[in-house]
Amino acid sequence: MGDMPKNALGRGLKALLPDEGFVSVSQDEEQEPPQEGGVGTLPIEKIRANPFQPRKEFDETALEELKNSIVENGVIQPVTVCRDGDGYQLISGERRLRAVMLAGFKFIPAYIIEAHDDSTKLELALIENIQREDLNAIEVALALKSLTTKCNLSQEEIAQKVGKNRSTVSNFLRLLKLPLQIQDSIRNREISSGHARALINLPGEQQQVKVWKQILANQLSVRQTEALVSRMFKQPASSKPQSATSSERSSHLVDLESLLRNNLATKVRIVEKKEGKGEIHIQYFSHDDLDRLLEIMGHD
Repeated sequence: MGDMPKNALGRGLKALLPDEGFVSVSQDEEQEPPQEGGVGTLPIEKIRANPFQPRKEFDETALEELKNSIVENGVIQPVTVCRDGDGYQLISGERRLRAVMLAGFKFIPAYIIEAHDDSTKLELALIENIQREDLNAIEVALALKSLTTKCNLSQEEIAQKVGKNRSTVSNFLRLLKLPLQIQDSIRNREISSGHARALINLPGEQQQVKVWKQILANQLSVRQTEALVSRMFKQPASSKPQSATSSERSSHLVDLESLLRNNLATKVRIVEKKEGKGEIHIQYFSHDDLDRLLEIMGHD
């Protein structure tokens, strides 16, 4: 590539791979507007933002890096737009469009698709963006929810359109039932969607937030989180006190057990003996689990 003229890099993949069937586009000069289903260059000033953009936040550092790459190499992948009055509406590629604007370019390579009504534009925009791998799980979930509420699509129809299993669509939508602070944690990629799916199985917000804090504090893996949730809230129904039946035990001891169980995220048993003495039984299920408990108790 050392002998390639620099302006060739601004024409996309055609300049690099001229025999692979790509359409040559330039981002430094205006061309005849492409027809629907075609690729060409469009004036940036004629492209309107996508009101259905699932991505709500754009990392400034990543955007600056993309701008620098575009200045050096050009826009490799065209944005996708549809006609909108005397201009165009962006369907996907907002990061590229923003980066090109930062670079000071006047034109951008674009692929034109057909969409003549707002419902179709909405559906196309959401589907195009859902299929992108760089969206976080909450952005995907909100986009899927919009397909159900604004496009009146069933989960089965959505699954077919976005190429996912129905259960996958359902799992994404369930994330929106989590407390907002946990949703923000997913957005910030502090926890994964796997962690979040484990938290969904907990019976209430208080428990979900408690376990979420333990995930962050102890850097629990998804598998450790799933095991933790299972131990906390799926104890055998046949479990009975050794010294008395559950009906005979004081509510104070039961409350203390519940408090310890929630704080330690494992099975805890208080056995009361004579003269106010007793024992606390704390269970662990692996060496990693023991290390986690010791860390909670302040042991380095």
